[in-house]
Amino acid sequence: MKIRFAAWMAIPALLLTGQTDAQDAQPETATVEYGSVWEAWSPTWSDSDIEQAANAFIGSWKTTTAVGESGGDAGGSSDMLMTVAAAPVTGVSDALYVEQYRADTARPFRQAVMQFYRFKDGLRLRTYELIRDEAGKGVLVAMGYVPEAFPDVSRDELIATLDLDIQVTGDGFKGRTPYAYPTGAGGAVEMTSQISISGDTMRTADRGFAADGTIAWGAGEDASYNWTRTEPWIEVERREGGLAIIDLVKPEDDTPEVGGRIYVHYTGWTTDGNKFDSSRDKGQPWPLTWPVSEMRVIAGWQQGFGGVTKGTVRKLVIPTALAYGERGVPRAGIGPNATLYFDTEV
Repeated sequence: MKIRFAAWMAIPALLLTGQTDAQDAQPETATVEYGSVWEAWSPTWSDSDIEQAANAFIGSWKTTTAVGESGGDAGGSSDMLMTVAAAPVTGVSDALYVEQYRADTARPFRQAVMQFYRFKDGLRLRTYELIRDEAGKGVLVAMGYVPEAFPDVSRDELIATLDLDIQVTGDGFKGRTPYAYPTGAGGAVEMTSQISISGDTMRTADRGFAADGTIAWGAGEDASYNWTRTEPWIEVERREGGLAIIDLVKPEDDTPEVGGRIYVHYTGWTTDGNKFDSSRDKGQPWPLTWPVSEMRVIAGWQQGFGGVTKGTVRKLVIPTALAYGERGVPRAGIGPNATLYFDTEV
């Protein structure tokens, strides 16, 4: 059934400030291959053990059973999903970008950077948390799938939280924290962590301990969370001109009616995590005619909505030629030749 509906997506309201700005931002019509816009990126590992451990970890994972929410909320349980991808992080070699999701939500509840590194005669895995507010973290969501356009992240924006001693095995690795680490999460005063990967199975056990030594949260004593490798649930399309489309959720039904109105909620960032605009902050979605071809919006928006359905959660990575080009939009904090990232929801 085709219906009219509201689409939530990311496009700056600053486009309303003048037809000239929007039209001046339009790129040339010549076809440009995706690979001509983005330089392919692949990781360079420091040694063979690190490469083996990283490749065993990289991929999409799902818990084999539902996991209760932290804190023991009544009725709160869900399958958990995890994505692990190699990523270019300035000042951090052998880096991985990790996201954890509830299976019933479109956006991660945790984002972290991890790093394999040599320690004395052994190998360690270090976890870093991002020193950004939630708005600043949004630009990174799902970007492990498009490493060639990974937003700017540096060591200065990370804080190390714990280390695990790692032992590489035949088809994976295992590791555990060498001692309990201080924490203030969930009423605990310290925590431990364990992980083991063998082929397509993974076991993890994070535990927080109260001051009296009892488990405040996490896996019970002698228990763990079991994961299995799964097919990616996030879909990526790379288009001519350098536009990357990342679908986190895409329902099969409810296609918009041709010529009808859609309403798009959005948040937009530059590559450094600067949020330059958001319809969500205004409480007002952006109305557009579908299919989107209006000259008042940048070309990346004109090209980025094909195939959407009601409920689609889509991220757009828009290179400068499909955005504001050399001029940028200084008043919005968009500099010359800026790549733009939009979180959108239909």
